[in-house]
Amino acid sequence: MNVYLIRHPRPVQMQGRCYGRQDVAISAAALDESLASIRAHGDARTLLRGEFFSSPATRCLLLARALAAPRDVTPSEDLQELDFGTWEGLAWDELPRAELDAWAADVWNHRPGGAESASMVADRWLRWSASLQRSAIGTAVAVTHAGVIRVAKLCTGALTLSTFAQVVIEHGSVHRIELAALRAS
Repeated sequence: MNVYLIRHPRPVQMQGRCYGRQDVAISAAALDESLASIRAHGDARTLLRGEFFSSPATRCLLLARALAAPRDVTPSEDLQELDFGTWEGLAWDELPRAELDAWAADVWNHRPGGAESASMVADRWLRWSASLQRSAIGTAVAVTHAGVIRVAKLCTGALTLSTFAQVVIEHGSVHRIELAALRAS
């Protein structure tokens, strides 16, 4: 089964800030920019015929609904971004250096801001993708977050733990994966 993972549009006034689970706004221009980029994607026809899913975050739902219209979008809590706990909404340069270093030393198991680790996001991703594999869906499209996309790529072997945190996932970018390639990390 093919799954297309799409990162939400760029949020308004969040440059340089940590905003994992925080529900932040997107502008109409950012939404239009993402729509144009996705529609220009090489597999646009295929992905636009897929079954649509989304993180419940407004920045994801708005894009998913615009892409899927007039079809419905199924929100899934499993597609939410990593919960950064006490870090949510803070500027990255306001975060304690020691806490950032601890996260960098163990990006998979450390819980930044005391809330959720990447391995916990992977548990959610694996649960969601297993439910897809049990369904009769041929192609799934999920509008989600950079952290979820990184985890999905790691679980399919497209990333390693050493490259996990370094990979840039652009706003509005499309990432195709095959669920048959899934593996627990």
